[in-house]
Amino acid sequence: MRPNKVQDFSFHHLIRGIILIGFMLLLFKLLLTNNISLLIAPKMIRFIYFTLFICLILGVLLIIRGTSGKDHSYHCDCDGDHTYPSSFGKSVFLYLLFIIPITTGFLFSNNVLGSSVAMNRTIKLGANSQPPKQNSVLNNSSSKIQSSSNPNNSNNTQSVLDNQPEPLTQKEYDALKNKILKDNIINIDDNQYVNIMNIIQDNLNAMIGKTVTTKGFVYREKEFMQNQIIVARFGITCCVADASVYGMMAKGEVAALPKDKWVQVTGKIDQTQFNGETIPVIKINQLSKITAPQQPYVFDVGIKIE
Repeated sequence: MRPNKVQDFSFHHLIRGIILIGFMLLLFKLLLTNNISLLIAPKMIRFIYFTLFICLILGVLLIIRGTSGKDHSYHCDCDGDHTYPSSFGKSVFLYLLFIIPITTGFLFSNNVLGSSVAMNRTIKLGANSQPPKQNSVLNNSSSKIQSSSNPNNSNNTQSVLDNQPEPLTQKEYDALKNKILKDNIINIDDNQYVNIMNIIQDNLNAMIGKTVTTKGFVYREKEFMQNQIIVARFGITCCVADASVYGMMAKGEVAALPKDKWVQVTGKIDQTQFNGETIPVIKINQLSKITAPQQPYVFDVGIKIE
């Protein structure tokens, strides 16, 4: 066993306590402004409250140790090197790795994912899609087919915790499918965004000629013609790190639309070929520019196993 090392670690305790408190305050700010919903799925927010509490307790304890004026012993019985940084320069480098992200979180506004991120993600328009089976949590559908949402939801002021729908039962999914197959007008709802798009794709022949309304941001693939865009949305399961791009192709007078501009599109459903796959396409009858909704992301709710 290695002998104990008695050193003054007050500086390290104090800085680490301040970092934890800073991280706690950043989380509190995001919760207070509801901007946390731009980073994680609403159903994950309950874990943020737990993290908030733990960071506060640990931060306070470290600050108390760092300001107590007492020397603290450090010992470790393992073979690894777990010592504190041995020089001022190493300490500054280590702690800046945590301080800079926390500081930028306070200084800069939140940014919604857009085309610059979408171009680095896979966008599948037309893959066969079966709704995922799951117990009680959200799960990404294996296919990324897609479109946009209900215009009324942009003014939704309900709690962020209520913004993420629950998974459907198989009976509920079948009822939704039957309703869409019967209706001649389809308004894609944010709450069931992915499920509706899966139903449209899997029953494309029956959907041709129906009128659909969808909204999202403008995204273009490099090989697109001037009259083609994808009306796209980002769908998340847990956080923006696992965000997937969902969208439906639309054709019309869209050459002048800048990328990332939010639009609402209404038109007839048709089919086309893209990358060797048959996918739905909207022949635009009406297009309007809109502001981004309060909750720009959608959630793949899937189907719950009963």
